[in-house]
Amino acid sequence: MGSSSLLLPFVTILCIQGACGQAEFLDLPYTVSVRESAPIGTTVYNFSLINCTSSNPTVTITQVTPSSTYFNTPTQTVAGPSTYDLEITLSSTAALNAEVVNEYVLEITAQCGNETVVGQLFVKVINDVPEPQCEPQFSSQVGDKVQVYSNVPASSVIYTVVLRQPKYTPVTFKIISPSPSVFTITSPGNVRAPAAGFANSNAVYQLQIMVTDGRNNTCNGTLNVQVLPVYANAINFTSSAYVFIIPENGGPSYLVTTLKASGSNVIYELINPSTTYYIEPVTGTIRTAFNLDLETNPSLVTTVLQVRAYDKYQRSNSATTNVTIIVTDVNEFSPQCSPAIVVEEVSQNEPVGFKLADFQCIDPDYNGTTLTYSIVPNTNSLYSFRMSGTQLQINNTLNYDSYAMASVSFQYSATVVVTDSGKPPRTTNIPIFVTVTPVNNYPPQCNGPYTYSVNENEPFGTVVGQLNATDADYPFNNVQYSITGGMSPPVFYITPRTGQITLLGPLDYETKTTYNLQIQVVDLNNDIMPDPVHQMTTPCSITINVQDYNDNPPVCNPPFYHKTIYSTLLTTVPVASLQCSDIDVTNAVLFYSIVGGNTNNLFDVSGAGNVFHNQFSFNPDGIYNPTQYELLILVTDSTASPQYSTTATVFVTVIPWTTTQPTTTSTTPIPQKQTKIVNVMQQYWQPDAWFVAVLTITGALLLGAIALLTWALCTRYPLCVRGPKEGTEPLLQQSSLQNPEQPTNPNNQQPPPPAKEKKDVAPVSPLSLQFDGRAQDPVTGREYLFNSHTGERRWV
Repeated sequence: MGSSSLLLPFVTILCIQGACGQAEFLDLPYTVSVRESAPIGTTVYNFSLINCTSSNPTVTITQVTPSSTYFNTPTQTVAGPSTYDLEITLSSTAALNAEVVNEYVLEITAQCGNETVVGQLFVKVINDVPEPQCEPQFSSQVGDKVQVYSNVPASSVIYTVVLRQPKYTPVTFKIISPSPSVFTITSPGNVRAPAAGFANSNAVYQLQIMVTDGRNNTCNGTLNVQVLPVYANAINFTSSAYVFIIPENGGPSYLVTTLKASGSNVIYELINPSTTYYIEPVTGTIRTAFNLDLETNPSLVTTVLQVRAYDKYQRSNSATTNVTIIVTDVNEFSPQCSPAIVVEEVSQNEPVGFKLADFQCIDPDYNGTTLTYSIVPNTNSLYSFRMSGTQLQINNTLNYDSYAMASVSFQYSATVVVTDSGKPPRTTNIPIFVTVTPVNNYPPQCNGPYTYSVNENEPFGTVVGQLNATDADYPFNNVQYSITGGMSPPVFYITPRTGQITLLGPLDYETKTTYNLQIQVVDLNNDIMPDPVHQMTTPCSITINVQDYNDNPPVCNPPFYHKTIYSTLLTTVPVASLQCSDIDVTNAVLFYSIVGGNTNNLFDVSGAGNVFHNQFSFNPDGIYNPTQYELLILVTDSTASPQYSTTATVFVTVIPWTTTQPTTTSTTPIPQKQTKIVNVMQQYWQPDAWFVAVLTITGALLLGAIALLTWALCTRYPLCVRGPKEGTEPLLQQSSLQNPEQPTNPNNQQPPPPAKEKKDVAPVSPLSLQFDGRAQDPVTGREYLFNSHTGERRWV
């Protein structure tokens, strides 16, 4: 009680320090290898049990697969607080044979107080026994024994050396003692009686035999030969050794054979009693004592029985023979594989040859047949996988990006079939399920169109077009669009998920005709949320052309013109040239028409905006055209809707002018005369007769009074007679000082020289006293007075 009290605080402290916890095996599960030649007591594996608070835990091997007694219960030693070292060793019955079983699975259970700990140990048996294996009885120190009668035929086979699974052929047999020997041994291990027979009927011989395989590996054995005398009613076997082959799992009392010995009153018995077989004394029938299963008890594969047949009345009259029973394996079990199912998740970019699984398969049947591996694919996994030995590998690049794979949740399915070489062959199917995970392999691709057109008068929200981009990664075409390096404020907008381009701002063809946009296309990396790390982008350049629309009226600069012309101006010379333009490029062609002020249709306008005149008429007795015109010229930019127009005004002053000589030396083509109907409406006023008489008398009296007053002034002042000199100026000087709007002389003709003085012209007024001549300008047709002495002129 005192000891327990002292230990309790110590354990409590350890728990506080963290040493306590859930009990577990350290270093389990684990796989170890043991050579099949390992002797009894060889350590198989050392491991530990930790966190066990029990002072006496129980550790046992609860199950061995396949069933076996080759392993001892783990021994345990205290290694520290709550820690125990465990060791598993080979038992005294261990007979490891890799050809029979190459792997054992040990389930180890520890009962640690209220806790149960379970672990597994995988023991692989390595085939390292090169020498041939002789039968245990034959290779023992005592050796095997055979009895023969002295009268057996010379050189007859009296014994056969049996090997357990010889590995390397050819195998040779040799009697090494006594040497030389009267016995001979031949392949395959048949010991023959002496060629001269037995001279001594009670002789005993001991033979030392050596067996050598193809690699000079040997095993030795001893054969004891006892020669029996021959009786008159001698019991004898026809052969000193028999070999019988039976299948396993024949059940208890399975018939092996029935021996027959010559003689009468024969009784049969087994010299070396066996728990596996028994013989019926009277009939000599040998049967199995229980069902023989090589997988459970591999040592049953070969059994040698010594059978004695004797006379039941004279027991010394007997004969012995060796009966070798070989149990053949029946292929009754399918291969067992680890793993039994393959469920893997791999990237679609894993290379060809990538290992998906490495199968550890065994044939539970005793014969240890060879195993072959094959793949049975389904439709979507055809040629996708391959077997390289025991490894399942990728044969073709696994594809994630397809609708077919999406329909099966991106999972490849196949079956690995493992087949043994037994008869009939047995197979095991291993389901394979490989799920492919996506990798963003491909950048987006722009497929256009890359050029779009939009009318400049389109309203906000107008769809300009749609950019198409694709992505070869599944889900296909999962891309997002955006405009990079855009304008401020933005004029266009692209819908992120559809690529539809819409109009945001107003357009003006006259200001900008083309927009070049940079579109960035980003894939979404197959994820619900974008992954900036693995996203791929592609730039796309698009061009948006603005189409012109007739939305501006023509503009004339200046909007009105003042022109003064002589009536003699050639009709081919423009009166005025309108300077009009339209900033709408599409409607650059303007149309002109006179819509007002064109009295008597004397003016026309050409398509280029030049105003021309027709012939004027200033005949006092005939048609007398006006000298002032206000032409309204309509300028339009289109003949279709929409149509915009403006009005230009041309004020034309026509100065009548006649000439008596040609103004040019060139012949002016006479235009085709066309009949024109001119309607001139004149308004006049017709007074009453009394009003006309009164007005005439009053006018006559007024004119008379003015004439008298003028005469009186001129008579009184001489200055009136000759006129003031400073009141006149040369005609040419007056012409040069004309108003800028005064017409220029057509064809640059100088006015005609002064006409000759008319002698018969008498001065009639003070003005005529200053100017003594009268003439007419041949260019303009105007009359003027001139002084022949001074050269002065004055227009009339």
